[in-house]
Amino acid sequence: MERGILIVVLLLGFLRGFAEKPVSSYWKPVDPVFDSIAAVLELEFIEGDDALSRDSLIQELYRKAGDNPGKKVYRWRAKFWDARAQLKKNNSDSTLRLIDEAYNEVDSVRYTYDFMRIFHLWSVMNKEQPHVTYGHLKRIAGYYAHTGNLFMLAHAYIDMGNILSRVKDYPKALEYFQKADAYYRELGETIYRAKNQLNISNVLFLMGETSRSDQILHGLLRNPVCVGDTAFHISTLLSLTEHDIARSEKYVTEAYRLSAAFANRGLSIQSEYFLGRYYQDARNPARALSYYRMAVRQMDKRNIDLVVPAMKSMSDCFASLHQTDSAYFYLNRYEHYKDSLDQINSLAEIRHLEIRAAIEKQEMELRQAEERNRFRLVLAGVGGALILCLAAFICYVFWKRSRDEQVKKQMKELENKELTMRLEHETLQKDYFKMEVESKDRELASNSLIIMEKNRALKSLVEELEREKAMGNITPGVASQIGHNVKIHLGSGNEWDFFKMQFVKVHPEFFVRLKALCPTITEGELRLCAYIRTGMEIKHIAQMLSLQPESVKKSRYRLRQKLQLGKEDSLEDFLRGI
Repeated sequence: MERGILIVVLLLGFLRGFAEKPVSSYWKPVDPVFDSIAAVLELEFIEGDDALSRDSLIQELYRKAGDNPGKKVYRWRAKFWDARAQLKKNNSDSTLRLIDEAYNEVDSVRYTYDFMRIFHLWSVMNKEQPHVTYGHLKRIAGYYAHTGNLFMLAHAYIDMGNILSRVKDYPKALEYFQKADAYYRELGETIYRAKNQLNISNVLFLMGETSRSDQILHGLLRNPVCVGDTAFHISTLLSLTEHDIARSEKYVTEAYRLSAAFANRGLSIQSEYFLGRYYQDARNPARALSYYRMAVRQMDKRNIDLVVPAMKSMSDCFASLHQTDSAYFYLNRYEHYKDSLDQINSLAEIRHLEIRAAIEKQEMELRQAEERNRFRLVLAGVGGALILCLAAFICYVFWKRSRDEQVKKQMKELENKELTMRLEHETLQKDYFKMEVESKDRELASNSLIIMEKNRALKSLVEELEREKAMGNITPGVASQIGHNVKIHLGSGNEWDFFKMQFVKVHPEFFVRLKALCPTITEGELRLCAYIRTGMEIKHIAQMLSLQPESVKKSRYRLRQKLQLGKEDSLEDFLRGI
């Protein structure tokens, strides 16, 4: 009896939704009750956000599937809607498991629409190569367009636009987002259209069209959809803040207030970082530091793009407050993270070039296939009369010749693009190796200075200990024990041997080539060349050699003469070129 009441309620809910908003069902009917529940879920995912109601409806689908074990269609549809619900809850693992099971069970021949809907979600969730996912979505969009399903076609276009945006093909991404916007406007889907407007705004900003982007964002702030969705509202406020930090006080403070109440870690980090930037620009470094610290405490490797500027900003704030030690500490951290980010960005840029080339190749092949299909249809359509067939054949010969020339030209252009990409790849690799060597040089120089200062401090401590012992302030036994402990941590005293051993690991042929270029060069001059090669400043070299900076300058002058360098030649560039 209770189950019968539930079914009646579901049917009434479906009919009410149908009356309020026309919904064309593309799902092949299997059972009136099962289909009614699925139709209510379709509307719920489009317009509603009641997780409890969705879960009860999905459990009813599973019950119906259990009552019909011989019909797999019940099972894969129940798993599909369950996967959608899990995705709504941000349970990625459960979503992936369910959609994989549905994908392996669906009958793509008899239930083509089921397969395309499942294949769509499966393609987005499975982390394949972006150009492979793009190819899947292109096929899915073609099916939606063929069946006239504009709502799902808009969804596919947004997914394609997101892929193109990630690989920095912004003009093409904007084209897909605008197509989706047109379909949402035609269908009256105000919620989806508003959220897609944020995609359009972000791409326009990345393309340098800031005024158009800001106009869209200001319009969204007045949109009830944006105000009613906290996460969407925060994202809109942060986008406006990023565009114009100087005039963004009301946006960034409101975003910070909402993110604190919303308890979203990612949005909180961005809000705190932008508040720090605002107060730094407002010449309030102390307050800026408090927000930077809150943001940095929550950051991890996923926030590397924010970590780097945050470290630099904190260093600048400490410098403004004349806290030199803290400023130097965060400047070192900034340089460390920046080196890592530069390496990541270099590799990502190479990957983006490869993906864009693969997508362009797919598009070209698809256009060629479409043109071949169109030609076959034309050729088949003129198949009646002999004269028309002959005329079609002559046209085909000329078209084929022209097409072959065009294909050859396109292939040549593609080869040129691949060659250009390969050269860019090699250039980026060279830059990466250069940065890695420079980083190791800085690390070697820094470690050598630290070791030298440590040994000097420890030697000074031993000498002070001996003086105190001689004066009778410390007993001989205690002095001997402390001196022994200090000497354990005292190096051999020959910092040059340590430096030379580490330097040869980084630059194994440096000394050999330098001696070949200048056979009369002395050991001391080789040592000076090594310090200069690592980028040490004159004052640091003077410390390493226990000399005055003026003596180091004179040694550099004699070295330039011995190496026969002209006034316009740089000693540092000459040594880096060896």
